Amino acid sequence: MKDFFFAPFKWNARSTRKEFWVSYAIQFVISIIIGTIELLALLPYTTVDTNGTGWTEPVSSITITFIIINVIVAILLIWLKLGLLGTAVRRLHDTNHEGWWILLYLVPFGWIFIIYFMILPTVEKPVRWGNYLFTK
Repeated sequence: MKDFFFAPFKWNARSTRKEFWVSYAIQFVISIIIGTIELLALLPYTTVDTNGTGWTEPVSSITITFIIINVIVAILLIWLKLGLLGTAVRRLHDTNHEGWWILLYLVPFGWIFIIYFMILPTVEKPVRWGNYLFTK
């Protein structure tokens, strides 16, 4: 789990199914929490349209605080996504697949194959990226 937060660029290793899915769930929950906090923090900078058509955000209300909050949130979310990317590549290595398979996300419906790879069992033998994680 610590690789998810502190070593997102550690590509040459393996991650178990549990590690990947727990990392995915934690990243999802943290992203929701960060998004909610950002929404609540930026809510004072929005106004209600007098016509009653909905929320508007006038350019005049953008302040340095608004920009700083958005930059901090963007950095945090990018770090979380990079952590998940590193864990996904290590998970592909654990199933004896190249990390480049992660690029299937860029293909329509490629995510289906990625999910399939992520639920495959661990290869219980040494592979290019390390030994079996649970040696007896």
